[in-house]
Amino acid sequence: MLRKFTAKTKSKNLKQFFISLSLLTPLLITIPVYAEKPEHLKQLIDTNNCPKCDLSGSTLDWKNLIRADLSQSNLSSADLSRADLSGANLRNTDLRKAKLFRANLFRADLASANLSNADLSETNLSGADLTNANLTSANLTNADLSGAKLDGANLTNANLRGVRFDNVNLRGVNLNGVDLSNADLRNFNFRGVSLNGVNLSRVNLNGYNLRGVELKNANLSYANLQNADLSNARINGTDLQNANLYNANLQGADLIGSKLNGADLQNADLRGANLDVDSLPNNIRADAVDYSRWGNTLSSRRRYESAIAYYNKAIELNPRNAQIYTDRGFAASKLKNYQAAIADYNKAIEIDPSYAKAYSNRGLVRIEQNDYQSALTDFDQAIRLDSSNAEAYNGRATIRRLQKDYAAVITEASQAIRINSKFADAYNNRGLARFALQDYQSAIQDYDQAIDNSHGWAWAYFNRGLARVAIGQHKDATKDYDRAIEIDENYIEAYNQRSLARFNRKRYEDAIKDCDRILQRDPNYAAAYENKGNSLLALKKKVEAKQVFEQAMKIYSQKQDNISLERVQQTIAGL
Repeated sequence: MLRKFTAKTKSKNLKQFFISLSLLTPLLITIPVYAEKPEHLKQLIDTNNCPKCDLSGSTLDWKNLIRADLSQSNLSSADLSRADLSGANLRNTDLRKAKLFRANLFRADLASANLSNADLSETNLSGADLTNANLTSANLTNADLSGAKLDGANLTNANLRGVRFDNVNLRGVNLNGVDLSNADLRNFNFRGVSLNGVNLSRVNLNGYNLRGVELKNANLSYANLQNADLSNARINGTDLQNANLYNANLQGADLIGSKLNGADLQNADLRGANLDVDSLPNNIRADAVDYSRWGNTLSSRRRYESAIAYYNKAIELNPRNAQIYTDRGFAASKLKNYQAAIADYNKAIEIDPSYAKAYSNRGLVRIEQNDYQSALTDFDQAIRLDSSNAEAYNGRATIRRLQKDYAAVITEASQAIRINSKFADAYNNRGLARFALQDYQSAIQDYDQAIDNSHGWAWAYFNRGLARVAIGQHKDATKDYDRAIEIDENYIEAYNQRSLARFNRKRYEDAIKDCDRILQRDPNYAAAYENKGNSLLALKKKVEAKQVFEQAMKIYSQKQDNISLERVQQTIAGL
């Protein structure tokens, strides 16, 4: 009886314990846990010295800690807001995520301290030693860093908006991604400082020496850079919109990808600079060679109209340069302004009758004008003047291809490839000739080279797809058509060939979708109706197929394509 009573009592007590624990759990969770050791906190308050102490999470706001020794202590997440730490020894101290808002750290020793993610906004750090300190992502908004030592400090992604930096040497300091907008940078030394991604919006850098500085992807919008020396600076990708660059020295600077909309560039020296903006004011300092180079940069990016504007300026400054006329002619030809292109090539040849490139380029335009004989004459002359002119050999190959002299195409294109082993157009020409001669494997190898040596050339992918279809590789052909369409979403013939490849792979519904994509772009594309009809027929949808076939017949009849018309009529007759 006693044993039974004891077991019941135990069970009851255990149950009451768990009930009590469940009731107390929320309270236990909400009770704050302080990591600092009480004895360390008492030591600091009593003696003002506590090196190597654990004071993490401590509340020390408003405390008088003048010249306190807290070296190598753990003050992470501590609240030191408005505390007076002037002259304090905080060397190697852990101050991660500490609150130091409006604290006084005048002449404090913070060498090698970890201040990452700390709140140092409006803090007095004037004269402080922050050598090799970690200030990553710290908030230093409106802090006073005048006269501070920052050699080797890491300020990556720190917020330095409104900071005073007068008489500060930041040599070797990492300021990547820092927000320095509205900062006071009087007597600031930028030499050796990495400023990639820095925010310097509206900062006053009038007359500053920024020679050779790295400011990639920085924000300098509305900044005052009047009379600043930015020679050889790397400013690519930088936002300079509405910046004041009046009389700035930008000689040799890299401005590729920079935004200059609204920037004041009056009297700015841009000689030797690299840039790719669409327009510049007239009153900058630049030579003909600069305008020509900027035009070439834009032309290489297919911004031909802007390129021509630069070539025009280059020609104004140097009207006797054959190369500039040739470059402008090339840009005009890309805009299909063949008359202007021919005029420029004629002028280039008038200036320099031995300039082979002008002849080969003129020959290419004459092909577009279907003037093959004159084009051949130009290519022959270019080769006489320069036997290594690959463009001229490939130009002759193009003419022979149009004339269906495929053996000659292979000979001429091969010579162009011997001169330039990365000549994509020559590989494509030779591939087309080999395809016509039914040498499909060799054609595919040439198309491979054309694709590898070009940047997103839809036609080369399309041609390789045709060759793959010819040897029954419909799946791989479909991938090539996919890529061609990805490059050019309006490539109608690529949709058409893909629909045929999908039909051959018995993917009839996908084939129909491609036909519909064609008809959205060209409602009179008869082959799309025919392909769609064949796919519907394969899906045993005879009524729908007949309707589509009838639409194909109507268009074939209008175009007087009797062979195709008869083919569709026979298909309908067999329904």
